[in-house]
Amino acid sequence: MSELALSGVGKRFGKTVALADVSLQIKSGEFICLLGSSGCGKTTLLRIIAGLEKCDQGELHLDRVALSKLPSHKRNIGMVFQSLALFPHLNVSRNIAYGLKMRSISGEATNARVTELLALTGLVGFETRSVASLSGGQKQRVAIARALALEPRLFLMDEPFSALDAGLRDHLQQEVKKLQRQLAVTTIFVTHDQSEAMSLADRIVILNNGSIEQAGTPKEIYQRPLTRFVAEFIGNNNLLDIEIDETAVKYQGYNLGSPQGSIENLRGRQTLVVRPESIRLRASHDTSQYLQGTVTMQRTVGALVECDIDVDGQVLKYTALQNSGPEVSIGDAVSLSWDWSGLWCLPGESQ
Repeated sequence: MSELALSGVGKRFGKTVALADVSLQIKSGEFICLLGSSGCGKTTLLRIIAGLEKCDQGELHLDRVALSKLPSHKRNIGMVFQSLALFPHLNVSRNIAYGLKMRSISGEATNARVTELLALTGLVGFETRSVASLSGGQKQRVAIARALALEPRLFLMDEPFSALDAGLRDHLQQEVKKLQRQLAVTTIFVTHDQSEAMSLADRIVILNNGSIEQAGTPKEIYQRPLTRFVAEFIGNNNLLDIEIDETAVKYQGYNLGSPQGSIENLRGRQTLVVRPESIRLRASHDTSQYLQGTVTMQRTVGALVECDIDVDGQVLKYTALQNSGPEVSIGDAVSLSWDWSGLWCLPGESQ
């Protein structure tokens, strides 16, 4: 197992800033997800760690050894590319064994390692199969086994499941997490899918325009986003620009009652974060509730009901389990309230 430390890492492509002063500590055995939209810098950061790109500034240390002094082939880092990059002229076993043979590992040791990885990745019986004859999920397993063959100090994955259908993607996510825990290898996984990051990561690192917006556990990221960007990016949070004084919380002319819960001691202009599942809905205008609005969208997604509710021009998101709330349709008048104990204001958002 290995620890990775990034300090002030920066990278430009011409006038474009790909990474700006990225600093991060990754513990031994951690599963880290780099999460963000296209162009945020996550793949560039992964390639710098792997040695496929050079940073313009900053330092990277793996177990206190400076990586900038080591070429990629001497870093002992395993990587699964988005394109997989399997060798079409080699069968499954030979693809997995390729790195071992390049390092002149003995045939006996190579065969033993390949046999072990075939069992770990569920590929027993596929040893002599051509990779061209494999399904997408089987090819992913071969790429993972090949990357792990040399017992890497770091295991890097660049959106490896993005081209797979939802069912297979979910299955492979579970397999990768199980394998990572079994091997205890420090892993960095790039994705733009927040659900994937939430299900896999010990910690999520959210990147935006080449900088880290927030790093934390999935629970921390979801329950307490630290910036407006993270709050909008994760979980469809509702952001309400409110005014708080000693006696009342006001929003667009509505009096929401006295400050309570985590906002009790806050004053002035704030940005209140209300999660969709925290909203309580009533089918009718009820002036005892906080807000009144109109349903503009309603859909069922598995066990959940999701609604968009227009409140004086701002659309609020509402989510509930089926049969746990009132039945509503598009165009219905509704009222909204919530439990203040589950709400908070973004740090530094007062004006």
